[in-house]
Amino acid sequence: MPQDRKHFVKPNDPILIKRAKSVSRKELQTKNIQNLIEKMLDIAFGKRDRKKAILVGLAAPQVGISRRIILVDIAADGEGKTGDMRVYINPSITFKSKKESQWYEGCWSTGNVAGIVLRPDKIKIKALDRNGNRVEEVHTGYTARIFQHEIDHLNGNEFVTHIKNIDDLHWVNDDQWVEYRNREAWRNWLQKCSREKWEKIKGIQK
Repeated sequence: MPQDRKHFVKPNDPILIKRAKSVSRKELQTKNIQNLIEKMLDIAFGKRDRKKAILVGLAAPQVGISRRIILVDIAADGEGKTGDMRVYINPSITFKSKKESQWYEGCWSTGNVAGIVLRPDKIKIKALDRNGNRVEEVHTGYTARIFQHEIDHLNGNEFVTHIKNIDDLHWVNDDQWVEYRNREAWRNWLQKCSREKWEKIKGIQK
């Protein structure tokens, strides 16, 4: 993951384990919500010209706002391709395929912690766009994974929740992300993150 995390709440922020509040159609048209969407887009594109995003997905709780708003680049393929960032309000998954696949996931909200996550290959979602229009879409592969990851954030969950095998929870230094991600080194990553270490990062007390 990129090193600059200044826009994101820390991994132990309580907002990341809360269920985010829905946005009504009426509220969606207010300046507060539209400005939040613009702020999220600025972060996703690094305040550039919005031609190429630096993120493939983003959820409002990650930037400190507990509302059910996500961004997903539906052109992302997991190999660097991007180009179609869209806004989804109150998204929910209405169908998940029985067929599942494993792939790595990292997150701005988990810092240097990444891991291998099993998720359905195909999903159907419903949501509103930023103008309040109803949206229903089917997504597969990497894009389906992004939706599931971001919607998890709206429900107070993170990808780590889905990892049962502790060997699939990894520690990735800032200068190792390119190797981890692009060379598929994640498949046999040697640097593990123990459950105890993760709980300490999250501030979980037993």
